[in-house]
Amino acid sequence: MEASAVILAGGQGRRMGGRNKALLTFGAVPFIERQIREASGWTDDIIVVVAEDGDFAEDLRRRGDVAVVIDRFAGEGPLAGLQAGFAAARHPLVWLLACDQPWADARAASLLCERMREEGVFAVLPIIGGRPQPLHAVYRKEVHVVAEELLQQGERRMTALLDRMSWTGIPEERFRDAGVPDRFADDIDTPEAYERLRRVEDSEIR
Repeated sequence: MEASAVILAGGQGRRMGGRNKALLTFGAVPFIERQIREASGWTDDIIVVVAEDGDFAEDLRRRGDVAVVIDRFAGEGPLAGLQAGFAAARHPLVWLLACDQPWADARAASLLCERMREEGVFAVLPIIGGRPQPLHAVYRKEVHVVAEELLQQGERRMTALLDRMSWTGIPEERFRDAGVPDRFADDIDTPEAYERLRRVEDSEIR
């Protein structure tokens, strides 16, 4: 696949009580490990964006199968992570996902890439419940230039990036028809959401 994968793992996890969401587990496997495994069969270029050059970054580097990028605009949200990760990507298309998406699915990324190649747009987003999902979407690498301009202007909203470029969406029914579960773009960003996930884990183990 001539596309890269960028995993955003630089958030401060405020809603999760400051916990590193990348290290939360599902099925005894850390979220970040699940995502790297999913992406590794899809691309030869996986980039993990982190907030600082600490123990977490060093542990990732030791793996040898991912590139680690430090967020230049740390604390400024997903737009900042996109800018840092996309600037380092080797391929013209980039699958963007967040570290708190335990059901990230490369089959969905492939469908997004197919649509990207069919249309002259800069991004293709899943439309879930009628809402576009800017994370777990595919973009052209060069959008990092626009992201940097926005960040330098003090803008940090992902919607501001979408407002600056052409994009299209794929409805959830298309993913469902391809066998991709609806939850592929779900995120786990609160203790309550994590507890619900753990209940799912328990029921699946039984």
